[in-house]
Amino acid sequence: MTVGGAVAGPAAIDLAALGVGDAADLEGRLGAARLVCFPTDTVYGVGGALTPAVAGALVAAKGRDPGKPLQVVFASLAALEAGVALAPELRSACRRLLPGPVTLLLPYPAGWVFPPPGTAGEVGGRPAVATLGVRVPAWPPAARVLAGLKRPLIASSANPSGATPAASLHEVEASLLARCDLVLDAGAVSGLASTVVDLSLYAEAGHWRLVRRGAWGAAEIGARLAAAREEAPRP
Repeated sequence: MTVGGAVAGPAAIDLAALGVGDAADLEGRLGAARLVCFPTDTVYGVGGALTPAVAGALVAAKGRDPGKPLQVVFASLAALEAGVALAPELRSACRRLLPGPVTLLLPYPAGWVFPPPGTAGEVGGRPAVATLGVRVPAWPPAARVLAGLKRPLIASSANPSGATPAASLHEVEASLLARCDLVLDAGAVSGLASTVVDLSLYAEAGHWRLVRRGAWGAAEIGARLAAAREEAPRP
């Protein structure tokens, strides 16, 4: 692997120098790291292997509220579908929205115990339901090797809580980078935060809600979900 990049903190791995054949080696390094800074298609993230130890390091490094849910990043749509059981309607919706610059709040999967669930779905008098926030980035060309990862990552944006997200490693605060064991560099990314969409009631009621506007607005989400409904299996 090529190591380079003049950024504060640990040396950065130049992801553009890697190919799909390097994914297994990179995954091993991700699994051994306590905390990793890495690119997505939207902003840089911090996190790593899907373990409580990494989650604890992430919360401490960001000064984040430990009760605030963390998201899970899957390398591909196939990896998401292999790891999370999806109702047919929800699977169609995910296929229309992912990969892409969105975070989806899905019903918390049966059999999962970590990360702890968030809550969403409060509408029309319905009680809140347990959710899991997931991402499948449309990886930028320089980060194509990340699409070959087999195991999901736990993540949050690579900035102190409340600060502006970083569109490149050079925008990540040096103090945060210094907490990382591994830094992955893919150059500049869009810098627009992901759009957060609540799909917790989508399978049962066809309801969705825009929680946070980001790279995509409500019109884009609505058009894609309308196409998904046309494709969904009929009873």
